[in-house]
Amino acid sequence: MDLQRLHYFLAVMEHQNLSTAAQLLRVSQPTLSRQMRALEREFGTPLFVRAGRGIEPTEAAKRLSEGFKGLERQLRSLKSEVASASDQPSGEVAFGIPPSPRTLLAVPLIGRFAEAFPNVTVRVTEETSGQVSDQIAGGMLDLAVTNIHEPVRGVTAEPLGREQMLLIGPPDSKLTRRASIAIEDLGDVPLILTTRPNSLRLFVETRLARIGRKTKICIEANTLPLMTDLVMARLGHTVLPSCGVRELLKKKLVSACPVEGFYITWLIAQPKSRPLSFAALQLARVLREIADEQIAKKIWEPAEMTTKDAEGSAGQNFLTGAE
Repeated sequence: MDLQRLHYFLAVMEHQNLSTAAQLLRVSQPTLSRQMRALEREFGTPLFVRAGRGIEPTEAAKRLSEGFKGLERQLRSLKSEVASASDQPSGEVAFGIPPSPRTLLAVPLIGRFAEAFPNVTVRVTEETSGQVSDQIAGGMLDLAVTNIHEPVRGVTAEPLGREQMLLIGPPDSKLTRRASIAIEDLGDVPLILTTRPNSLRLFVETRLARIGRKTKICIEANTLPLMTDLVMARLGHTVLPSCGVRELLKKKLVSACPVEGFYITWLIAQPKSRPLSFAALQLARVLREIADEQIAKKIWEPAEMTTKDAEGSAGQNFLTGAE
């Protein structure tokens, strides 16, 4: 595979216009067209079809793009690994994190890491736990914080810590951190939750189903800010990890109470198929330090997980509740 051709292909996929991609790549459009035709011959299938003033990728091109992105990440990782042989490592580390622990973990992590390794660029992606796990498995991320509900192949993980899940309501809903709600009583509360198969939705539904209760969904919303905005508008309650609403609780924009025996375990995940670069190992080390600090401050609790769990074996969830 010609690496330059790979670079050209990803540019065409991004812009879906040969003229635009050629200008940005600083090559002629006929040259770029020849490279794309050569790629089609190499894989024996059409990759693009004309659509209006641009082009559209075929299903084959979309699959090829996902594979190429992972390959490109691995090449960058190899470059970083070679660079780490020097006293001052350089290169890039791709890091993913869900919205809830972003403020608690990502901000101090990146600040501390940048101070220690100024020549390393950290590329941060904020997605759901399932999405960052998929990107880890596909080689697009080096490290991620996740809380996988459905086991994912190609990922290994270890626990960072666990925290209690909270029922979140408007500020005048009389919820208090000093009094908890039983898990079975969640079935009586109209909830604002994510759509299936998001792990938060499955997590709540599974726990209620264990005791013969159904989840009462009043609104479905797939972003953390929207969910909390709807709660503040008094349109329902939601269930979230405490780290996801820390700032809102400090400002008294929402109220909350713990859900008895209902915990979420946060993990650090990495690709199973390849070793981490020196820079990624250092980022993981700093992340563990910050997680340990949350445990020392009693914001989180220690969490344990077996090797079988960490490899995503069927039948085991990384989202766990105390039994």
